[in-house]
Amino acid sequence: PKIRVENVPDPENPSLMIATYAYQAKYNNVRDRKTLLAQINRCKNGVPMKDLSDAYDGVMEDLDALVTAGDVIALSNTEDKDKILFPRGEPFFVELDGIITIPEIPKAVKDDPDSTKTAMNGENGDTEVKEEKTSDDKAEDKANGDSSSEEKKIDTTSSSEIKAAPPAPIFCVEVDSDPRSQIRRGEAIQIGGTWFRVSSAVKEGPLKEQPARAQAPLSVVSLQDLSKRNEIDGYIRPFNEKKIPADTALPPSAIQNLQKAKEARERLLKAAHGRVGGATSQLLGSNAHSSNPVTLAASFGTNSAASRRRPNKGGASVNVHRGGGQHHDSSQAKEAALDPYLSLYSHARRHGCTKDVREMYLATRNKVPNNDAELKAMLVENKLLEPGEEMRRARLQKRSNVDNDGKPKKRRYYERKNQRMTNTHLEGTEIGAVLRRAADKQKQGESVGDGGM
Repeated sequence: PKIRVENVPDPENPSLMIATYAYQAKYNNVRDRKTLLAQINRCKNGVPMKDLSDAYDGVMEDLDALVTAGDVIALSNTEDKDKILFPRGEPFFVELDGIITIPEIPKAVKDDPDSTKTAMNGENGDTEVKEEKTSDDKAEDKANGDSSSEEKKIDTTSSSEIKAAPPAPIFCVEVDSDPRSQIRRGEAIQIGGTWFRVSSAVKEGPLKEQPARAQAPLSVVSLQDLSKRNEIDGYIRPFNEKKIPADTALPPSAIQNLQKAKEARERLLKAAHGRVGGATSQLLGSNAHSSNPVTLAASFGTNSAASRRRPNKGGASVNVHRGGGQHHDSSQAKEAALDPYLSLYSHARRHGCTKDVREMYLATRNKVPNNDAELKAMLVENKLLEPGEEMRRARLQKRSNVDNDGKPKKRRYYERKNQRMTNTHLEGTEIGAVLRRAADKQKQGESVGDGGM
């Protein structure tokens, strides 16, 4: 190991400097998770994980979090049994179908011998509350010869001396659409703004203590399911059409984000006044979408402003809302649709395309022709191309004198800093006056031709 020598003032005599010795890490500029990720991104050819393992306290937890979230690419090196970390580059995220919600957790529950295990597994079980014995109770038990170590359990509603139990950890979230067609166990998933792996644990404990067949892969995506033996042994957390299990408990920040997303959906539903279809179905529906939330909010606000009409006896329509009410409803609807929690945390996210899309591609990629002639014949056969139509259109020539919108570019003239007239011998002459007028026009952005300028 390398040693770093630093001179610091003597605590007894500050005027004197004493030499101190400290451990020198290989990457001494890495001090937290942010600088850790920056260092990995600078190493285009990869950096061994062991070279970063001594950067600071808690660096291994941060490295595991970066690999779990897919912020870096990790590959196993079988020679020295280490991992090599590479920069991820630009990520590609996809929303999953189904609205994510957290299960209801009761604050106080009655005794249940299996409640702790149930809560740890993500089920909506009860939490056991135990009575703490006082010194008088212990003395009475001793006098009665009661040596049992089992604590008494009481009804939570019968005494005010019960100590409130901490909330049970949440490992599973509820979803209203079957997620198994879009993601596998062991793949990375973002829930409430926090990255997890879909739980593949077959026994209690951290991921490192799981059997090799039940550990999540280093990659954020998988091309096949985990070992069938895991299903025989049984996963400890359910992964079905209504639940998604996480490998670790949801932190308070993720729970808060999911709760605020639920409140945002309720406000939007209230502002929608029962309308369905269009932007409302995209913002509140279970299916994932790639539309811009700002555009949907603007469309939703416009539709909300439209007044509801009812027919009268003469066949004409009568406006139900008045001008002020229309504007108020429109502003409320737009404000509810623009809530960032609505678009960020209503759906889960994953890296890359979904499982069903990848399987469809892998199953049909052999049918794609290898040359342009066969590809054109297949396009014509499936009526995606006319027989006489060119498969590749001519590339549009970009005009240099127009902008991206096709409008003519405006010529702009800029005056250089500290620019001044150098032909001082012409001042006071007719040519000097012409040059002065040309310089004034140039300052105003007017064209002065070439004229030697």
